[in-house]
Amino acid sequence: MEQFGSSGLFLILSAFLAVLVGIIAKFWRKSPVQAGLTIRNTLPLGHRERLVEIWYKEESILLGVTSHRITVISRQLRDAEESVKKRAALHSTTTGGDSSLLSLLVVCCLLALTLPNAAFAQTIPLFEALPIKGGGTNYSVPVQTVLLLTALSFLPIMLMLMTSFTRILIVLSLLRQAMGLVTTPPNAVLVGLALFVTSAIMAPVAEKVYVEAWQPYVAGRIGVDQAVERGVVPVKAFMLRQTRAEDLNLFVRLSGRTYASPEEVPMTSVIPAFAISEIRTAFLIGFVIYLPFLAIDFAVASVLTALGMVMVSPITFSLPLKLIVFVLADGWAMLIGGLVESFKMT
Repeated sequence: MEQFGSSGLFLILSAFLAVLVGIIAKFWRKSPVQAGLTIRNTLPLGHRERLVEIWYKEESILLGVTSHRITVISRQLRDAEESVKKRAALHSTTTGGDSSLLSLLVVCCLLALTLPNAAFAQTIPLFEALPIKGGGTNYSVPVQTVLLLTALSFLPIMLMLMTSFTRILIVLSLLRQAMGLVTTPPNAVLVGLALFVTSAIMAPVAEKVYVEAWQPYVAGRIGVDQAVERGVVPVKAFMLRQTRAEDLNLFVRLSGRTYASPEEVPMTSVIPAFAISEIRTAFLIGFVIYLPFLAIDFAVASVLTALGMVMVSPITFSLPLKLIVFVLADGWAMLIGGLVESFKMT
């Protein structure tokens, strides 16, 4: 009941402040009063011609208006007494609006002062951070939701730079280029295949994260901080197994710090080292893939040159030959199997 009362009070105060801001904005949105410019009379003289009498400051001006121009016909001073009355009315209207706004602010302040002090002393349950056993912190549901949405925004980056996705996608793209295919298989097919192969490779790591971090957190035995620390350990171990020592030492040296073991290196240095190691490994695998296809291109070009068919593009004959050789050799199974085995899981 206390949480419900404080939540209700918070919602009432929020609605009251919203109404107050709307009223203030309504006063401020009023169009400024033009400096003594008033249209007094209009007399039509034709289809587009008319006489217009306007009052501007202390003058009464008669204008002749046509479709092409406006002509001043006469100008004369107005009655001073009438001008004084108009200024007094304008001043009273402005001061009346300001006084009503001031009165509204005074009433709001008095209403806020009349609220009980206990209402302000209550903790709003929407934003809570309670310590738990073991030194962790338990956040309320809205805070956990915000943290989860923030983590989801980094999910594509984490997929590319903290898993096997980058190596697999680069190798598949190099294979397509080596075969001489431009858009086949399409990019969507390559990305989907790389994603599912990544899921198969990262399944043991994900299982460790689920058992060691997610289950204790859901059961309430650990907090968010401890869950994150435990979940990072298996992922970091996987990344360190794939990272070259030279690349890791490079980023450790750039950070200006020293560590006793690779496990103590922070993720800010492990992630870029892992990324460049994956790109290097993918290029090496792509080079090996290119070699048989280059041999086919050289063989086809030599045969065409020997036959005197210099004007014929070698791709016309080499492309179907590459396809049939790759399919007969069961190239897809060999490639995916080799990619999976290229990762050090233990």
